[in-house]
Amino acid sequence: MRRHASSSADLLPVVILAAGEGTRLGSNMPKPLVPLLGQTLIERILRGCAAAGMRQFLVVVGHGEKEIRAHLGILAERLGVSITCLRADDWALGNGASTHTAASQIGNRRFFLVMADHLFDPEVLKKLLLDPPGNGEVCMAIDYDRHQIFDSDDATKVSCGDGRLTAIGKDLDEWDGIDTGVFLCSPELFRALERAQDAGQYSLSHGIAELVSRGLVRAVDVTGCRWLDIDTPEALAEAERWLLTSLHKGSQDGFVSRWINRPLSTRLSKHLVQTQITSNQITVISFLISLLGAAFLFLGTYGAGVLGGVLIQAGSVLDGCDGEVARLRGTATPRGGWLDTILDRYADLAITVAIVAAYARQFPGSLPWITGMIAATGFILVSYITKEFTLRHHTDYPHDFLDRIKHRDLRMLSLAAGAVVGFAFEALMVVGVLSHAVVAGIMVRGWHLSSIPTGAPDEAKTGHRYARVVSAEDSLIARGKR
Repeated sequence: MRRHASSSADLLPVVILAAGEGTRLGSNMPKPLVPLLGQTLIERILRGCAAAGMRQFLVVVGHGEKEIRAHLGILAERLGVSITCLRADDWALGNGASTHTAASQIGNRRFFLVMADHLFDPEVLKKLLLDPPGNGEVCMAIDYDRHQIFDSDDATKVSCGDGRLTAIGKDLDEWDGIDTGVFLCSPELFRALERAQDAGQYSLSHGIAELVSRGLVRAVDVTGCRWLDIDTPEALAEAERWLLTSLHKGSQDGFVSRWINRPLSTRLSKHLVQTQITSNQITVISFLISLLGAAFLFLGTYGAGVLGGVLIQAGSVLDGCDGEVARLRGTATPRGGWLDTILDRYADLAITVAIVAAYARQFPGSLPWITGMIAATGFILVSYITKEFTLRHHTDYPHDFLDRIKHRDLRMLSLAAGAVVGFAFEALMVVGVLSHAVVAGIMVRGWHLSSIPTGAPDEAKTGHRYARVVSAEDSLIARGKR
């Protein structure tokens, strides 16, 4: 039976163990301060916890205390969270001794326990919050997918039975899953650590093992959520690869983004995220590159057209970097998305007008301008009708073939390719007709949905199954847990 969770996630403190030396990583700086794509490891941990609703942090420090404290002071102000540093005098004995340092601050409260060198999906915390520990219990996030483990030889393994741990250790011969290093604990953990220390055992695993012997550790299945223990240079490289891979949107990307733009933009974002440039500045630069491309297209010569085509495709690739950099930094905002949408529409119009004006100088008359107007309205309507579909039917438009070809990436590549081969106007005609065809297809689907009674299952409305990510608080309300 599930237990009642706290009424608000932000009331639960998060204890972060950041006291160890981390010699295996081979860095000359404290391990929590090791950079990963423009942010320190501990900043990424803090941002991940904050994304799950956490606001109170107790960071246990030891090695490199002075540098870590200074960095955390900056992060507390930057992230708008409460961070208290706790000095672990006996941190060198083991992470169990470091954990016990937080006992006086925690009191009788439940608390999350995480490691400063474990990256994890914020959904892990939400799953623990939905299945919190009872009196005297500890809940451990367990991954049962053996194929997902980066370094299974070094991982802490667990054996489970009836939802509870029966054994824990790195050298288990028979095991079911892996300890992800994320816990939701009752204060009983501190008493277990004391008993382990009385026996001369100072690791966190020893304290957990003491609770396991009394059947007080429950396994919470987080299989499918991504996580990584960063202990070695190889694991750090894997973390970088993982973060960059997470930028791919899979079926939500258009064909061009998936196979051309995204592989290029992620490589560029890898370097941009380590600079001081902001996501909104990248948006503006992408817009200006597109305008420059439109200016060359306006000149109407073949050479200028080739350069214009290259520039608008470069602008399209860079247009993906603003969101990627924002997601890598954890700074994505509705304001940034709004700016990107508006400037994209202006860039589309500028490119359309430039192509039509250049063509009209060679072939005067109303036909080029009528064609340009049809294309421009198609570009605008594709964006508008997709958002209107979501607003009217309370669900995203399905990621079907029409969704793939309606994206701006295909339009820009088509116009760029047309300009390079000397047929920019003809390419504009094709993408204009295609845009209106997509609009018609979305209209037909929307018309069909309007005839389905309110309250029908989502599968009936869309013909597709969707996975909805619900916040922990929403889930608790829906389940009557508040």
